[in-house]
Amino acid sequence: MDYFYVKLEDVTSHGLTLRGDESKHLVRVLRKNIGDRIFATDGNEMMYEAVIVDIGKTDTHCTIAAMHRKYNEPSVDLTLAVSLIKNPARFEYVVEKTTELGVRTILPISCEHTISHNEKHERLEKIALSAMKQCGRSWLPRIQPLQSFRVFIENSTHYQLKFIFHEKTDSSHTIASELKLHEDIHSVLIAIGPEGGFTEDEIAHANHAGFKSISLGTRRLRTETAAVVAVSHVLG
Repeated sequence: MDYFYVKLEDVTSHGLTLRGDESKHLVRVLRKNIGDRIFATDGNEMMYEAVIVDIGKTDTHCTIAAMHRKYNEPSVDLTLAVSLIKNPARFEYVVEKTTELGVRTILPISCEHTISHNEKHERLEKIALSAMKQCGRSWLPRIQPLQSFRVFIENSTHYQLKFIFHEKTDSSHTIASELKLHEDIHSVLIAIGPEGGFTEDEIAHANHAGFKSISLGTRRLRTETAAVVAVSHVLG
């Protein structure tokens, strides 16, 4: 099944309109025709089953046959706070793969050991959009502006459960063990550090703000690997 993105303003009670690249891909690449059924999401938790009724030069108009709320979405709202990585392609990998896994929000952070400070925000949003369509989700993950570690901690008060990953944490303190103690949790925040890891001061600051230090095992993982593993443990 192919999935498409429709802007919220292009959805009415009677139908929806795919525009620009979405319409072009549907018609010129996938060779869809009038009468074909497609799936389109507005990125705000709604997935529409739609039937093509008109194909124009730049737009494709469809009637809505059915609607599904939170289509292919996890029950836990997960925010991933992750340090920027020196190699931008690796951070793009984080955005792509964690979107596929079901993360709701991605928050780039700058820590003491962070080397890169350029998030290429627009590109990251495009990667998230492509990954959302590829895996058939109905929520487009929000890519937040880059924040310093201290500001990030100060803004983290509204989450039910908060994890920070630290290689010096006892290996018995895992995500699985913590989640067993909080079965009714609906919002989780996880923080992944840079290549050099979080400093002891950063860990102490986070713990004071209610973060639980968590281990991802005995092996030291790259930032992008740790992010994917952590998200899969929460949402898997």
